[in-house]
Amino acid sequence: MKDLFIAGKRIGPGETREINLTISEFHTATPANIPITVFRGVKDGPVLFVSAAIHGDELNGVGVIRKIIDEWDITAFNGSLVCLPIVNRFGFLHHSRYLPDRRDLNRCFPGDPSGPIASRISHILFHEVILKCTHGIDLHTASLRRSNIPHVRADMSNKEIRRMAKSFGTEIIIDHSGTQGSLRHSASISGVMTILFEAGETNRFQKKMIKKGFTGVYNVMAELGMIKRKKVAPEYQVVVKKTEWVRADKGGILDILKKPGEIVYKEEEVAVITNPYGKEVHTQRSPLTGLIVGITTVPLANPGSGICHVAKLNKTLPLVEKAMLSRRTQ
Repeated sequence: MKDLFIAGKRIGPGETREINLTISEFHTATPANIPITVFRGVKDGPVLFVSAAIHGDELNGVGVIRKIIDEWDITAFNGSLVCLPIVNRFGFLHHSRYLPDRRDLNRCFPGDPSGPIASRISHILFHEVILKCTHGIDLHTASLRRSNIPHVRADMSNKEIRRMAKSFGTEIIIDHSGTQGSLRHSASISGVMTILFEAGETNRFQKKMIKKGFTGVYNVMAELGMIKRKKVAPEYQVVVKKTEWVRADKGGILDILKKPGEIVYKEEEVAVITNPYGKEVHTQRSPLTGLIVGITTVPLANPGSGICHVAKLNKTLPLVEKAMLSRRTQ
């Protein structure tokens, strides 16, 4: 079998190993480590990393990986699973999306060993862990004061990534290659086929979102031939290429009329904006027809504030409408 080294440590066939990777130092002059758990099978196969909390306040992915580690009961599997439940140790400790210098770690890959702290951390992580893998799943939630329905983001022009994205099992897949400097984009262009899963809100462990992510990871492992497991199929599945935020045209208090996961039609009302006395200031309408994949959780708006994030539906609209109707009549 091929040798497998993660963070400089050799993991033998059939071995489970816990590793602390030093990625920086705290201002107390003590090491800043991130925990890594590696499960290696008895046979060669894909090396899949699953990462979470690259934004330190995004906790659902932490819950997914904790559940995987706690409930791992597979004695015979192919390849290796590399679990990174807390990538951004600094942000996680301070309930923050960012690093101490306010940089976004997920915009600094593949990194620079002589750059700012974010670049140094990403360089260590990328070269010591990510490039040792063949595939990856990066787990996220919406950003602060927003909520996302479970969905996958992936470069669907890549055949292997497309296979992973479809097998994960979300109803919505957003076809996008990823932002330059993000872990997903940098890994994929370096040959590590990576998808991203979004679900829920920051600073919370949400059981339904964690269950969806847990099932999705196992679905991908089954698709890659790492484990023998029947995949859980979604109620429906569509790939969208365009998304757009519906933004407030006026400032005021939001009365949002739509929910995440609902269809919104072009020119349909999505929110009413009122002043503090309850007088209507503006009715906000959607500029497109699609499915609401994200929404603000703060009912206060300035002009330009995002209200809801809509994934555009064209030919797939009847499929989603049929699924919604079936759901209502059950």
